[in-house]
Amino acid sequence: MTMTQLTKEVFDYLTEAIEVKPLITLIVLLMPCFALAQETDELGKLKERVAALEKKNAELYHSLGEKKEAGLQTQLSKYLTLSGLLEVEASAESVHFSGGNSDSASDLTLATAQLGLGITVNENIGGDLILLYEEVEDEDDDIDIDEATINFEFDSLSGRIGRQYVPFGNYYSHFVSDPMTLELGETRETALLARYTGEKWALSGFVFDGDAEKAGDEDHIGDFGASLVLTPTEGVEFGASYLSDLADSDAELADDYRRRVAGWSAYAVAGTGPFELSAEALGAVRSFSADDLDENGNGKGDKPFAWNVEAAVYPASNFEIALRLEGSDELAESPDLQYGICSSWSPIEHLSLSLEYLRGEFDKDFAPADDEDSPGRYRDLVTAQLAIEF
Repeated sequence: MTMTQLTKEVFDYLTEAIEVKPLITLIVLLMPCFALAQETDELGKLKERVAALEKKNAELYHSLGEKKEAGLQTQLSKYLTLSGLLEVEASAESVHFSGGNSDSASDLTLATAQLGLGITVNENIGGDLILLYEEVEDEDDDIDIDEATINFEFDSLSGRIGRQYVPFGNYYSHFVSDPMTLELGETRETALLARYTGEKWALSGFVFDGDAEKAGDEDHIGDFGASLVLTPTEGVEFGASYLSDLADSDAELADDYRRRVAGWSAYAVAGTGPFELSAEALGAVRSFSADDLDENGNGKGDKPFAWNVEAAVYPASNFEIALRLEGSDELAESPDLQYGICSSWSPIEHLSLSLEYLRGEFDKDFAPADDEDSPGRYRDLVTAQLAIEF
């Protein structure tokens, strides 16, 4: 067979193959493209993971929810991940009283030692276990089960059942010291929570049996709340929440009360480029009975309220400066007005160093008092924090 005849037979065979088996031929020709597309997709996912890690700014977290999720989620096994957070703080405080006296103190504390385990049963069922130690003066050095939940997720519907912080308030902040909104509203309970997440919104509802009860009532699962979060565009978030019994918050405003008082909260966070602004307000929907909560003794009952506004700028990706202006009304031993500045720097990934200064001014009717019952006028507080996540 000559070369010409051989070439003609090969050409005829290929022509017949293309005519008779076009699908097979097309697949063979496109296989390199499929492989390239798969590699491109994997590369895209890898870049997203790297970007998520690099998105960590000067601070490791900015809200209570983010704090509970802090850590690297190291894979221990197919079903288990480990995360941790350590925070050491040095503080100096000086309180000046209207009688002319002053009281100052300084301390070095292990503010947070948090260890979290993430459990994955399958793509729909998992769990979280968070152990927490906080060094607090005059309190026992106990390790606390901070959260322990079983989690469910089915497309847009998710849920948690167990010990958890219910979504009442957001408490977004760039400072070391907690905002007064958190001091008033933070609520941890054993609760059942359900959430539906849309494209630009999320609605949550929860029920639990709180520790505070109306005098004479039986102990039942009668406390509830709801939360709505809206994200209309990138960098903007609004939220509002409701709690049926504000006395159930960790502020422990009242125990066996005569009148149940609900709580409300609203917040907004907006950021563009290196700038960010946040604001939140939280309070009681009406006054407590004077028999339940009346810190100033005027016989009218208190209606506690707190607010917080912060502005932050990022001169560099690992450095931020924030300003705070906050206040409270009828909230015992909390400043009527407080303002300050905080700077945070992350010299290396997963480590943060922060320094803040706060000046608080008191309403004499709700101020702390000295040994001579003279109410506080103002307070200066300086705090430095070193934090690391693992």
